[in-house]
Amino acid sequence: MNRSSPMMEQYKAVKEQHPDKLLMFQVGDFYELFFEDAQVAAREMEIALTSRDAGSEEPIPLAGVPIHSAEAYLNRLLGKGYKVVLCEQVEDASQARGLVKREITRILTPGTITDPEMLEESRNNYLAALVDNGSNHYGLAAVDISTGDFQVTEQKGEGAWENISDELYRLQPSELLCSSKESEQLCRKQFNYKNSGLIEQLPHVPEPEETKQLIQNQWDHQTWEKLELGRFPLAASAGAAALVYLQLLQQLPVGEKHFRRLNLYFTNRSMIIDNVTSRNLELTQSLREGVKKGSLLGLLDRCMTAMGRRLLRRWVELPMIKRRTIEKRLDAVEELMRKPLQRKDLRNLLQDIFDLERFCSRLSYQRVNARDLVALKKTLTQIEAVRKKCTALQAALLKETSSIIPDFKDLVDFIDRALVDDPPLSIKDGGLFKKGYNEEMDELKMFAEESNTLLLDFEKKERERTGIKSLRIGFNRNFGYYMEVTKTNLELVPLDYHRKQTLVNAERFTTPDLQRIEEQLTGARDKLSSLEYTLFEDLRNKVNAYTEQLLTASHQLARLDSLQSLADIAEKNGYCRPVFSNNKKMTVKQARHPVVEQTSFERFVPNDIQMDRKNYLLVITGPNMAGKSTYIRSAALLAVMAQMGSFVPAVEAELPILDRIFARVGASDDLSRGQSTFMVEMQETAGILKEATPDSLIILDEIGRGTSTYDGMSIARSVLEFISRQIKAKTLFSTHYHELTNLEGELPGVKNYTIAVKEKGKQVIFLRQLIPGKADKSYGINVARLAGVPLEVLIRAEKILYELENAAFEANDRQLSLLPMVTEPVSDYSREAELLDELKELDLNRLTPLEALQKLYEIQKELLEFENDHSQKELDQ
Repeated sequence: MNRSSPMMEQYKAVKEQHPDKLLMFQVGDFYELFFEDAQVAAREMEIALTSRDAGSEEPIPLAGVPIHSAEAYLNRLLGKGYKVVLCEQVEDASQARGLVKREITRILTPGTITDPEMLEESRNNYLAALVDNGSNHYGLAAVDISTGDFQVTEQKGEGAWENISDELYRLQPSELLCSSKESEQLCRKQFNYKNSGLIEQLPHVPEPEETKQLIQNQWDHQTWEKLELGRFPLAASAGAAALVYLQLLQQLPVGEKHFRRLNLYFTNRSMIIDNVTSRNLELTQSLREGVKKGSLLGLLDRCMTAMGRRLLRRWVELPMIKRRTIEKRLDAVEELMRKPLQRKDLRNLLQDIFDLERFCSRLSYQRVNARDLVALKKTLTQIEAVRKKCTALQAALLKETSSIIPDFKDLVDFIDRALVDDPPLSIKDGGLFKKGYNEEMDELKMFAEESNTLLLDFEKKERERTGIKSLRIGFNRNFGYYMEVTKTNLELVPLDYHRKQTLVNAERFTTPDLQRIEEQLTGARDKLSSLEYTLFEDLRNKVNAYTEQLLTASHQLARLDSLQSLADIAEKNGYCRPVFSNNKKMTVKQARHPVVEQTSFERFVPNDIQMDRKNYLLVITGPNMAGKSTYIRSAALLAVMAQMGSFVPAVEAELPILDRIFARVGASDDLSRGQSTFMVEMQETAGILKEATPDSLIILDEIGRGTSTYDGMSIARSVLEFISRQIKAKTLFSTHYHELTNLEGELPGVKNYTIAVKEKGKQVIFLRQLIPGKADKSYGINVARLAGVPLEVLIRAEKILYELENAAFEANDRQLSLLPMVTEPVSDYSREAELLDELKELDLNRLTPLEALQKLYEIQKELLEFENDHSQKELDQ
């Protein structure tokens, strides 16, 4: 085959239509890629790169994968941000006259996947369209075609980009399309370093009149008026741009209202949690591995359905701010928690319900087979049982579930009457329907069964006529029906036998009579196959008419599943129902960190949280590793859990309704954008000071540690003063700057707390208990000792610390660099170092147990004497 062969010309014609996509071209049982596409595919999918026309001067690069295993390779390409076109054979190669006809059957991009095997079931797969007008005004559309979720929002003015970028971080779209080169570059700078999704420009941004027409065509005139989209032109424009893009990709089902509802939302209608806070609090993924396990969502997710898992994620990301709505959710969680037997029954029923939301999407795209419909029948049977269980429950949300879920008895009966219990995977191979569903189909099936008998009778007759006992009738897709005769019996073949095919050990023949039977059978089977396919399409269309009811049921089941998940974890871990205060108090008795208490190897020590109008700024001191960060994170996580409608890990909890939470915990270099630790820290702090209100909760951990001591302390104190006097938000401020504890009584709202520790010689024991007051020292060298820092380093550190503390009383310009260098352990500690070496050199294999115990006693005794002597010297000084 050369470059000008008919098949390659066919390939080139398709490739010219989609130059920006990888073209997977069906050739027999393989998808093949050519030229540059082959080189990219071989590299990204880690498959062999070969060539066509290997012996020619210009061989064509070729890479291919078997069709039956193509999904895994497609996943890999889409996950790396590539777009893929599938061009498939749409006629049987054996029946084709000339070149096999091929057509584009699917265009896949990272944000337009519908196949369940290619999607993560617990999260939405968003395509995002971002439109801006160049003056700090943005519109954003987020579309999940696998669920039919279509939402738009708009932000303008100061902080608009920050709010949009927070939304993009939350949505984590697989594909992000921007209206301008500037916004595309901004998004690449912001997200490319942590998101492998595709970022590029929109092919077309509709004008206002076109925007209105597109939205009205997709939904209706009432949608435009009801949402007042004329007031939010960029939100509408982003939605219309997403629709245009989906049309270009052939991803809008013709004549189908796949996106049942357009949702216009605004971030200030729920608790605002920016991307920094979400990451620092580990709401949906852990900081270390970046996975769900180890996050708050990973702990709370006890859902039994994919729909429930996706909804629970949204609850964690978007806690509520309306007290009445929160209380309704808490009522439902409480009832399910207090009725464990009913909850267990619901969990057992829910686990057998498949992903109705994504099923409805595939139904709209006509990508549902007979097995899917049989699975739907089983799911609908389970849904009816769930509905009946909910009728016995009293909470408003639970009663709604029983009353709103439709009755699907007619649909269940219809599918049961039509399809066999175990249909084949392909809808074109026949064998889908039960007897009695269609009279014509039954007649054709009966004829096919009788034809088998006819063939057996014909075979028996020919054996008797020819005397060839081994003669058999067979079928081959390329040659049709034949009679096979071994070469040892060829002399017995009659003259009316016509040779059809020659094999190594046999010949295959046909006769006029066999040809007549073949024509009857082939015609009947082709007709039967065509009729079954037509009947299935009709059945699928009838099921599609129930989509609205199916989606209603899926939304109710998702909510029920999320509620039972929260109830299940609340009972398992001993959570309490939060109470919301009218006086903005935050009073929690024995609060625990929900994740740490489940993963810690030591017993978790609970602590109280007490903040009100008088004491709203807690300055928390104590050594590293004592539990300061865990404590302040606990307060934030309890607030998130309470406002999402969950019980909280505490004995009692009275909480205010917060408008947003800020958490600046730790810091790291952002080298991909050329920003240092301190720059990141200050940017995050600046954002907090600009956006926080008296109804916010602020978590600040070690502000100012990224720069010199005096700079850092100055900034930390200034931040504290600003929060105290200007913002007056509830704040937990952990620090090692002990000088800041002097602000209690000087600044309004400031209250000192510390994490209690117990000293035992040079060892320090963390009690994990928060107590009023302040730490008298940092215990840094003690912590270093626990971490296993070499003894020589610890000795030198203690000497330097002693010099620095003495220098505080001397000249102010004394510098660390002027301290005397020490290359050997200080004499006071030389014996301790010798004892350590002596312990290392002991050959335990040559000592009896008694000798080893005696040696250990001697070393311990000498170490204790040394420590007591050293402590007395320190007191004398």
